[in-house]
Amino acid sequence: MLADLRSLVSGLKFRELRMSEASVAVRSSDRMRELRVAHIELNDVDLQTSRPCFRAVSLELSNVTVRSPSWWPSSGRTEGIRTVEIEQMHLKQASVGPCPVPIGNAGNAQRHWQLEPLRNLEGTLHADIVDAAWIFDADVTIPISDGCIDFNRATVEHIGPDSSMGVSRMGVYVDAPNGRTYLFMLSATHVPGAHFEQRSGGLLPGWRGDRGSIELRPLLECALSGMPLGRLAAGTRDMLSRTRMSGEFRLGDGVIGDDQHRIVLVGRERGKNHVALSSAESGTGIVLRTGDLAVAEVHWRSSGAVVSAKDLRATMSVQLNDAASEPHVSLNIAELTLDDVSVIRNAALAGS
Repeated sequence: MLADLRSLVSGLKFRELRMSEASVAVRSSDRMRELRVAHIELNDVDLQTSRPCFRAVSLELSNVTVRSPSWWPSSGRTEGIRTVEIEQMHLKQASVGPCPVPIGNAGNAQRHWQLEPLRNLEGTLHADIVDAAWIFDADVTIPISDGCIDFNRATVEHIGPDSSMGVSRMGVYVDAPNGRTYLFMLSATHVPGAHFEQRSGGLLPGWRGDRGSIELRPLLECALSGMPLGRLAAGTRDMLSRTRMSGEFRLGDGVIGDDQHRIVLVGRERGKNHVALSSAESGTGIVLRTGDLAVAEVHWRSSGAVVSAKDLRATMSVQLNDAASEPHVSLNIAELTLDDVSVIRNAALAGS
């Protein structure tokens, strides 16, 4: 029985395993063997694969059913487990990654991202910049309403006259007393979600008009799907290393992901899916934390299987490290519960 369990996942290690009410039977209808276990508890779990590593202090599985051909694994044939069903999975103190952020094409297949919860994103981003290149130390406040940054509402406070932010066809900028400085330079002629500044007042001195705005959902969906938008302006990366960010946000409902990997957020009307943002302790990364993540559906397709689940609840954090060559993401899970987990191997999909 233990050998069967270890063979479920290659590279799985654990310090302690407890099981209750385990049984094995062969179905007469299709000669499939069913391994049923009422409860499985694994402690100090370590999974090392070619994918990002996974570690957990505790992993509990309730009402597990594993189906495989009756001759496996004793026959030595390569085919194995067809399906796994888990009524409930509970994780404590787990971590995943780091792994590369999936941007653009994967295996020559275009990834079409959906970020529906950003459509109703509400919150405020704060940034404290030490010795800003454009004017002393600065305190930046950027409100976000209905998933949109309106630069007319953004403030940049510092000693002396305050500065302003905006977006032009050249990029995102700060207008300070000593002139305009660009933070991000746009290269695309069409930038989804961007509404560029509109000046008024002719040649009169001073600024008059609309500073512009950015709708986050279409912009980030295109960026993650691989559309080249531009680059950080000279000096921006150095400025970010001297910037401490914070923010409080509430996500909307809907799909996050693409055709292969997605989750569906729910619970906005019940006050779920609040996210706190802060700078990473080192480097230029950011950390997103949530204590009330509510997900109605999980779908994850890999080269070997399709994993699906319903009703995910979690307290967790996500850290994005902005390396110059390739950004990486890591997950730290304080507690996570998943219901109705199903794993279907490709052999079973082909035969269905």
